[in-house]
Amino acid sequence: MWMEVPPVERNGVISMYEVRYVPLETCSGTLMASIISITNTSMTSTTLTDLKEYVEYNVSIRSYTSVGPGPYSNSVVERTEEDAPDVKLNATAIALSETEIAVCWVELPDICQNGNITVYEIRYEPLDTFGVLVTRFENVTAPTTIETLTDLEESVGYNISVRAYTSVGPGPYSDPVTAMTFEDSPRTAPRNVTTMVLSSTEILVTWERVLPIDENGEILLYEVEFVPLETFDMDMSTNTTNTTSLNITLTDLEEDVDYNISVRAFTSAGPGPYSDAVTNRTLEDRPTAAPQNVTTMAESSTEIVVTWEEVPAIDENGDITMYEVEYMPLETFNGQIATDSVTVDPTLLNTTLTGLEEYVDYNISVRAFTSVGPGPYSDGMVERTLEDAPAAAPQNVMATAVSSTEIRVSWEPVAPIDQNGVITMYGVRFEPLETFNGVLVTETVNTTGPVLRMNLTGLEEDVEYNISVRAFTSVGPGPYSVGTVERTDQDVPDAPPQNVMTVLSSTEIQVSWEEVPAINQSGSITFFEVRYNPLETFNGSLSTNTTITTMLGITLNSLEENVDYNISVRAYSVIGPGPYSEGVVKRTDEDQPAAAPQNVMTMAESSTEIVVTWEEVPAIDENGDITMYEVEYMPLQTFNGQIATDSVTVDPALLNTTLTGLEEDVDYNISVRAFTSVGPGPYSDGMVERTLEESPAAAPQNVMATAVSSTEIRISWEPVAPIDQNGVITMYGIRSEPLETFNGVLVTETVNTTGPVLRMNLTGLEEDVDYNISVRAFTSVGPGPYSVGTVERTDQDVPDAPPQNVMTVLSSTEIQVSWEEIPAINQSGSITFFEVRYNPLETFNGSLSTNTTITTMLGITLNSLEENVDYNISVRAYSVIGPGPYSEGVVKRTDEDQPAAAPQNVMTMAESSTEIVVSWEEVPCY
Repeated sequence: MWMEVPPVERNGVISMYEVRYVPLETCSGTLMASIISITNTSMTSTTLTDLKEYVEYNVSIRSYTSVGPGPYSNSVVERTEEDAPDVKLNATAIALSETEIAVCWVELPDICQNGNITVYEIRYEPLDTFGVLVTRFENVTAPTTIETLTDLEESVGYNISVRAYTSVGPGPYSDPVTAMTFEDSPRTAPRNVTTMVLSSTEILVTWERVLPIDENGEILLYEVEFVPLETFDMDMSTNTTNTTSLNITLTDLEEDVDYNISVRAFTSAGPGPYSDAVTNRTLEDRPTAAPQNVTTMAESSTEIVVTWEEVPAIDENGDITMYEVEYMPLETFNGQIATDSVTVDPTLLNTTLTGLEEYVDYNISVRAFTSVGPGPYSDGMVERTLEDAPAAAPQNVMATAVSSTEIRVSWEPVAPIDQNGVITMYGVRFEPLETFNGVLVTETVNTTGPVLRMNLTGLEEDVEYNISVRAFTSVGPGPYSVGTVERTDQDVPDAPPQNVMTVLSSTEIQVSWEEVPAINQSGSITFFEVRYNPLETFNGSLSTNTTITTMLGITLNSLEENVDYNISVRAYSVIGPGPYSEGVVKRTDEDQPAAAPQNVMTMAESSTEIVVTWEEVPAIDENGDITMYEVEYMPLQTFNGQIATDSVTVDPALLNTTLTGLEEDVDYNISVRAFTSVGPGPYSDGMVERTLEESPAAAPQNVMATAVSSTEIRISWEPVAPIDQNGVITMYGIRSEPLETFNGVLVTETVNTTGPVLRMNLTGLEEDVDYNISVRAFTSVGPGPYSVGTVERTDQDVPDAPPQNVMTVLSSTEIQVSWEEIPAINQSGSITFFEVRYNPLETFNGSLSTNTTITTMLGITLNSLEENVDYNISVRAYSVIGPGPYSEGVVKRTDEDQPAAAPQNVMTMAESSTEIVVSWEEVPCY
């Protein structure tokens, strides 16, 4: 509505009104103005229709007269009210998992929303109803344009559409979009699983499919799990097999075993749950294995105990009803091998076989029975019955005298049937048929092993013996054979001469004895043999010496001194010698050693000590107990014209000593001898050993020094006196120290020669400085003392540093230059004068000039310089030898002054009647 135009502004009769309205938003991107005309001028309002919902419009009005329109009124902006959206959303959907689908949509343009979108509604329903159609809704608060639908059915397609709400209400649903959730493993197991036993190793399994609503995808296969309810090898094994049908026959099962059987279905996502287990048992069968770990043990010579363990549970194939033990001897008796067996109650796992043959191998095996029949025999176990004592004696015993104290006995074995085991040895019993001292002695001796002969030794000479033999097994002996009689031969005397006596010196022993008792002579004595053996080894062996005589005494000579001899005597008959008498041990008297100590060795321990070691005098040459050793030593160089020989004694328990207080680096001749209580033996061959070196005891002699230049001094000297060298001089060390300090420090330096030369040049010294120089000598041990110092001064040289702290004071044509002395250490002699160099750094007439001046003072004034010019100024010092280096340049500029000349080449030129141009060149820079 509006108000009329004020009369004063109508300018005529208002014939109509025109209303113009323009939307401020558009879907097309172009703003279109609309106009309506109102001819009823009595009306001052109108209704605009067909406007766009929830859009701002710019509205203005103007009036018409018959001449034409007036101006538009000021615009009024008004927004239309909200409405429900009238445009479909563009929605998409994609499966995220087995139970989730993501839905997203594009927000409507503002102009198409018809208001503020407050919420979005998602409608979704499965394409597979499973008998019931369930439509579900889910709201999403704007401005969110994506949502995940959860708790969906697996492997099911869903129709999904979305619509938007304003405060007025909903708009239209989007065109439906379809998405299918991923497959999942089945939710439940196959149904109605049943089993039927077909045999001892087969079971038929059948089932029905998973409920369609629980399949969660396409069933690809079924897995049947069958688990035996008995453990085999300590493992409850689980087995599975697959099929695409609704039944399967399980084969290769264990006999007489309960199986738990269950089934599950697979989709591409994996397996579902197993069905409840169904239990069924396979039928019995014969055992497929023998009893385990069969062991046998002979209990006696006629009994064997057999034990075993049950057939493995997996191989029993039913209830064991009994065991059968079969046994067969492996040796024939009367040409036949008999096989026998016994049955054993199934509750027992052992039996004892009785009535067997002694010491015979039996092959024994065991098998088990079920109600169906027997299983296989176990592998045969071979067991031998135990031994027994032989049942008869050895056969054909024979005896033959071999000598006066020995009879050879031989025989044949016990008959095999009577051995009852392995014959381990034979026992021979022998008894003399004559008494000795009223006693009849019966003796037995056993063979080593089952040999068939034996020599009986240690018998009495010329005596009859009754001899019989029996056999042994590990159990014990059998009976003796019937006795066989045999006599020993005659023999030599069986006793020695009596009461052997001795008288001795250091190399002789007088031996005497009495006759062999008549009862023991066993014939006529023809001579006596005396055996005398030293009880100490010589050259690694014990010698045996014998001599014979027909007398009852003899003198043994040329014996070793101080040696024990074992002396015994025996008598000879025509048959041979009798036994030696019991040894009599006698020792020859001591004597001086016949040889020197052995393997004398020497080793210098220090410059004044030598260690001497040796080994004992050979035992054969000691000739008594060593009471001490004497070590003699003599220097092979004279001192003060004399050679002194000295010696030390050493305890006999020691084989070494250390010679001390010797001269340094001197050869000594050393020898050793041993003493007995009788006196000394010979000296060993002399060993020459030199004491070790020591550092020199005195300094080099006649040290001289001569300056060669300003930095070099030649040193020469004579060697250390020979008596003080104490070894081989390897080099010399020169010590030099300046007698002036530099920077407050007095520096001492040392340098060594290369080898034992007697001169050296010291270089790198300070110029014009006194040096105190001394020399010392070195051996391999180290240095000796320094010589008394010799003072020498180096020559002068040019200064090796410039004057210090150059300073300037200036005006326009003068510079006053001053400096400090060169440091004393760098003067290298007496300073005679200074030279000042001053160079302008600007060219005049095209060249740079170099200027110098000299002075004996520590300053100078440079004059007649150019004004306002940089000068590079440096100073150096002169000694009597020459100049040193220039100091670092100091650059100074002279002060400015009035120009000394006018501008050059002034030129003029009339420019007009009132103007003249003037030009010129600069004042010359010089």
